[in-house]
Amino acid sequence: MDLMTVLAFLAVAGLAYVTPGPDWFVVMRHAMRTRRDGVLAAIGVQCGLLVHLTAAAVGVAAILLASATAFTVLKVVGGLYLVWLGVRAWRDGIARWCTARDEVAQEDPDPSPGAGRVVGTSFLANVLNPKAALFFVAVLPQFVGSGAPVAVQVVVLGLADVVLGLAWWGVFVLGIVAIGTVLRGRRARAVVDTVSGTALVGLGSAVALTARRT
Repeated sequence: MDLMTVLAFLAVAGLAYVTPGPDWFVVMRHAMRTRRDGVLAAIGVQCGLLVHLTAAAVGVAAILLASATAFTVLKVVGGLYLVWLGVRAWRDGIARWCTARDEVAQEDPDPSPGAGRVVGTSFLANVLNPKAALFFVAVLPQFVGSGAPVAVQVVVLGLADVVLGLAWWGVFVLGIVAIGTVLRGRRARAVVDTVSGTALVGLGSAVALTARRT
C-alpha cells in the first residue's frame, strides 16, 4: 500500500464526509446549542467509526453483511433510532415555534443534556447506521493491496479516515457555530430542529429500506 493509494482512499472518504447524512444532522443540532456540544457529538460519531473499523478488521462486519437476518435487524434498529432522533428534533422545533411569539430576548437558552448523553447519542447514531459498515466492507477493501496483511491495511486506512473525519468535523462545527451566532433565537433554532428532524426521519426511513449487498 503506497502513499498514492492512501491519498486516493482519503479523497473518496472526504467525499463521503461532505455528503449530507445522519451524522451531519446529529452533529449540527448539537453544534447549534454550543461549540462544546458540537465537538462532543463529532467525537461520538468518530468513536462509532472506530467500532466499524474494528469490526471490519476482524471480519465481523463482513459476516454481518453476509447474513440477511443480521443485516435486517441492524438496518431496522438503526433506521428506527434515526427516526426517533428526528421525532425528538420535531418535538423541540414545535415547542420553539410555539414560544417564539413570546420571545423577548434574542438568546435561546438551551441547557446541554450532558457530555455523556451527547457523545452517546451521536455514537449510537453512527454505530446503528449500516451504511457506515458498508463503507468499511465494500469501499475500503478496494484500496487494500497484497503487500501487507489485510487487517493491518484496513486499520491504517480506517485510522486515516477517522483522522480526516476529525478535521472535517472541526471545520463543520465551527461553521455551524458561526451560523448559530448570526441566527440566534428560538425561531432560528426551531428552523434547525424542523429541518434536522425531517432529514433524520427521511434518512432513518432510507436506512431501514437499505438493500443487502451480495
